[in-house]
Amino acid sequence: MSCPVSLRRTVIVILALLAGPYNAAAATDTAAVLPEAWRDTLQPIAAPNLEGQPEVIMTALVEARTTLDAALQNPATTAATLAAAYGDLGGLYYNHFLRQQAELCFENALRLEPEQFRWAYYSAWLAAVTGRTQLAIRRFEQARKLQPDYRPLTLRMADAWLDLDELDKAQAAYREVIDVPGLEAAASYGLGQIDLLRHDYTDAIQRFERALEIDPEATRIHYPLAQALRAIQHIDTARDHLEQRGDQPPRVEDALVTELQAMKSGSEILFNRAMDAINKHDYDAAEQSFSQGLAIEPDNAEARISYARSLYLSGNKAAARQALEQALALQPENVLGLFLLGVLHDEEGDTAQALEYYQRALGIEPAHAGANFYLANHYYRQGDYLRAGRHYARTIEVDAGNVPPRMLYLAILEKTDSPDSEMRRQLERALLELPEQPVFMARLVRLLAASSDPGVRNPGKALALALALVKQQPIPPHQEELALAYASTGDFEQAIALQEQLMAFAVWSMPGEADRLAKALAFYRDGKVPSLEEIATPPLQPPQVDGAGPFRDYPAAKPY
Repeated sequence: MSCPVSLRRTVIVILALLAGPYNAAAATDTAAVLPEAWRDTLQPIAAPNLEGQPEVIMTALVEARTTLDAALQNPATTAATLAAAYGDLGGLYYNHFLRQQAELCFENALRLEPEQFRWAYYSAWLAAVTGRTQLAIRRFEQARKLQPDYRPLTLRMADAWLDLDELDKAQAAYREVIDVPGLEAAASYGLGQIDLLRHDYTDAIQRFERALEIDPEATRIHYPLAQALRAIQHIDTARDHLEQRGDQPPRVEDALVTELQAMKSGSEILFNRAMDAINKHDYDAAEQSFSQGLAIEPDNAEARISYARSLYLSGNKAAARQALEQALALQPENVLGLFLLGVLHDEEGDTAQALEYYQRALGIEPAHAGANFYLANHYYRQGDYLRAGRHYARTIEVDAGNVPPRMLYLAILEKTDSPDSEMRRQLERALLELPEQPVFMARLVRLLAASSDPGVRNPGKALALALALVKQQPIPPHQEELALAYASTGDFEQAIALQEQLMAFAVWSMPGEADRLAKALAFYRDGKVPSLEEIATPPLQPPQVDGAGPFRDYPAAKPY
């Protein structure tokens, strides 16, 4: 015997309510009948009719509302916690077309956290998408006071002003964001509509065509473009665009709306909450939210990897390894999971297993910067400089802004007696790509001043770079390079004066450096420039494996 669908759904809702925290109180629906402590602050939200919603969505909606009810009843609940609960429920309501309830949720969140831009923006966005344009404008203006540099807001206001025929305001706003990546197509489309309304057909056509060039999938543009083309008697071209017309608007990259639209299930809300906790370095809270989300969506390999990272960073390495292994059982070719598991084994001294994971990651993604770097470090320690150099070079190719691989690659060049011309090429490339890093300029000064290769040695350039270096940072190591540069040009008097100042300073503050500085000073007093070998410092060594860096900072293309 089976019960009707509507009765079965009612039973699910009741069971979900009873399963939540604060069971008896949750049944009274305190979001609808507010506790006295919150009645002067918040608006009641009647429970919506969930008839017709899929069972999994009904369960998520009821669980989120039950969480909110529990927070409302708990005297220890902070305003921020309660605002987050309203925000989570509002996100679910928005995505399942319960827009009135969603808007009330965001308004309550804003009342609890009036300085939180997210809630102000969402309240304005809800008014806009439900057609209350004047209200949307007022709310967007309030939100802009909280975060005036959020560029999608300017575009949203332009759209609203266009709807209200306030064309000058709309035009000015669109022009503000016409060159902002992710907003260009929508801004061009808006400006084209204004041109069309003002009968500036040639400009309108240019705007619409530009918008389509940026976003060819925006089929909504074809109809007004056809209108403008028809107005200047380009009938055949207009007909072609009419046949392509559709209802897809230009794409808008709006991080907050993207986050809102992602809140479609209870697990996504929990994963989103976990990522917020990670951004605040609250790894214990992240671990808890990921664990709760994975209880709802256990097959989400990306979320399980993020869960492993939060476990590691909260000090539970054994559980982190288990979570990574579970993620790879679900998704064996997940490169990030393979890399992090390799780092974990590497840190624990299990080198053979670590190498296997690094190699598996590179077999899937040969350009993976992390696996290449950690493999290079391993080969460096083993004295296999040829293979270490190949992996450092690959790391630099795919992660040009990373300083340690470049420094270690230079050390490899020194250890393998590479020609000075190759060292110069690598240093000049580093200086070009990382001009803010003075270490490469200092190394280049030394090479140009003391190289035995006449094709590399360039005293004039060495001196110019050294003077710029000291002007940028007048610290002893840079003054030492300046002394060497002076000597390379034959100005030993300046070189000796600088080196003697450095010696006097080193006696008191850097006694370990005194012998090395004295050796160079002796050369200058003899009217000689020391060779690179005679002034060389010990080559940089690879760092010890520390998993905290990659577990905390390595980017995840899809964190859940």
